[in-house]
Amino acid sequence: MEQLEWEIRPAPSPGGAMVATVRGDLDRPARSDFVGRLADVLVRYRHVVVDAAGLHPQHAEVVHAFTEALSRAGGWPAACFAIAGPDPTLRALLTSSGVAHRVPVFDDVARALAHLGDRPTLLREWWRFSVDPHAPRRARAHVRDVCARWGVGDEVREAAEIVVTELVTNSVEHASSASVVEVEGRGDTLRMTVRDYGVGHAIPEAATWVAPPTSSPRGRGLAMVAAVSREWGIRRHVDGTTIWSEMTPESVAG
Repeated sequence: MEQLEWEIRPAPSPGGAMVATVRGDLDRPARSDFVGRLADVLVRYRHVVVDAAGLHPQHAEVVHAFTEALSRAGGWPAACFAIAGPDPTLRALLTSSGVAHRVPVFDDVARALAHLGDRPTLLREWWRFSVDPHAPRRARAHVRDVCARWGVGDEVREAAEIVVTELVTNSVEHASSASVVEVEGRGDTLRMTVRDYGVGHAIPEAATWVAPPTSSPRGRGLAMVAAVSREWGIRRHVDGTTIWSEMTPESVAG
């Protein structure tokens, strides 16, 4: 295997961006070091183009090292990051894996630099919370922070806080379970999923769910989720449940 070689230099155009040229074989053993090195570069310089013309992936899964490094660096816009000049194999893997939605890919360094500040097609962050009565508050704070960084409007942000509070509360109080919260931004749509690992607690199907009367002491959480969602749904697993919700400015207006 050809060991990875790094060269980091200022971009030829003004603006403070850096170009990191990486050459060699990106295999499973090299992945951890690659993620750590790239994350450090992103944290230090914030605006980085990786010239990947000489980078050769040795396994399909290693391309997720790019998004892992981006997440460690705080995600967009804390780190503005693009990949330039990948060979056909690497480009195909970046596209098929979905990595290219989160880290834009360009034919050459000049074009990557010209679009380095653009918002990626897909923004994503996730967090894990324990079975803790404070988990809903912490989840709400994370969502509020990410909405601020992504430029999400106040109405959608407020709706997202409602959704995550209700669903993480369900995980703690009814499923007695830890939860994983994932937030995605695509255009003006914010999508949230909350996965729990509880079994034995009954959740109705979204397609047949009916809001309970206002006097009911139970079921109001899902009613609030439904009220602010353009769409929402439930996926059941052997070891728990995922509830998802999509919100747009139109779905939460007035």
